[in-house]
Amino acid sequence: MQDVTIRSMRIEELNKIASLISTGYYDDIFFKWVVENDEDRHKVVTEYYKVYLNAKGAVVNVAENGSNKILGASVWLPHDVDASIYDDINTVAGIYADKFQAVADNSHYSEPPNIAFYQLVGFAVDKKTQGTGVGAKLLKHSLDEFDKQGISTYLEASTPYFGSGVYGKFGYQPVGELMVFTESAVLYPLWRSAQKQHQITFGEYNWVVLEERDDSILILSEKIIETKKYHDLYENITWENSTVRKYLNDDFYGGFTSSEKSQILETKIINNANPWYNTCGGNSTMDKIFLLSVEEVVKYFGDSGQLKNPKIKFFIDDNFNDNRKATLKNNSPSRWILRTSGNSQNFVSVVTLDGRVSVAGDFVNRQSMELFSVGIRPAMWIKR
Repeated sequence: MQDVTIRSMRIEELNKIASLISTGYYDDIFFKWVVENDEDRHKVVTEYYKVYLNAKGAVVNVAENGSNKILGASVWLPHDVDASIYDDINTVAGIYADKFQAVADNSHYSEPPNIAFYQLVGFAVDKKTQGTGVGAKLLKHSLDEFDKQGISTYLEASTPYFGSGVYGKFGYQPVGELMVFTESAVLYPLWRSAQKQHQITFGEYNWVVLEERDDSILILSEKIIETKKYHDLYENITWENSTVRKYLNDDFYGGFTSSEKSQILETKIINNANPWYNTCGGNSTMDKIFLLSVEEVVKYFGDSGQLKNPKIKFFIDDNFNDNRKATLKNNSPSRWILRTSGNSQNFVSVVTLDGRVSVAGDFVNRQSMELFSVGIRPAMWIKR
């Protein structure tokens, strides 16, 4: 397969992506029924996808090659997307609005009740690229991200499902009833439950895989490996000079074998200012082992948008709390420390017992006690 990168859509690419998806669906049996006039189809379906691409909460990923040519795109909407988008769809659909509305109405019969999920509403690859694995890579990237956040997914395929093909490969199964509009215009509802995060054993610990690259993976300890203070003294401090950084890169790193050490990569760690209080995070560092930042926790455990638009300027408190909870080796719950400074440099951000992200933070020298445990979850990049 050619060199392909998967990334999020840029807003200035919206029209191009909508047109690409519309082109991909031009000869699709289902869309030929929805917009039967060949001369209208591309324009109407393009405008239809512009509505989806603009929808609040939409997750749009694109595949591009080394020449920055966009080869494919996937569009996902949350199950509780603002219903006003259907009014917008009726407007752009014009004389075909009744058919688009019939699809939306029938979807609710097959969608699982009372379960949060994302729906794949658009998925297309440039015709010249089909069959080269781009579509599978695009779908895998999206599903990996949803799996990390514990989010299940749903889609309505316009071709019969026989347990094979790209959807079968990724674990989709039939759900609900077929959506039959005519003898040829049929949609096949498919459901995929969120998969548990991939885990590995490295050294004496179990690790959760947060990100995979061609030659390396980012791992985070599954459990709190040790109850420990971020810093020994109550003083203004950043990650660069914290005692926990020294411990991780000296004592903890020293516990690995020579072979294991050869796999651990030294990484440039960017220490941004606190995203809400603008507290300085200090200099960038080169580390073999590190703690996650607030931004990385949001990236890898689920992003509700509160990082950019806080509800209450103390905690990120959302439907991803359960993903962020951690336990000690005896499975009792524990808080865990991040490397981002809190609302001042003598505070450090933490994840609480109930999985909230305390962006305001806690004392840098908070001592772990029997009824108030505070610990560390090391992270590192290692060679594959």
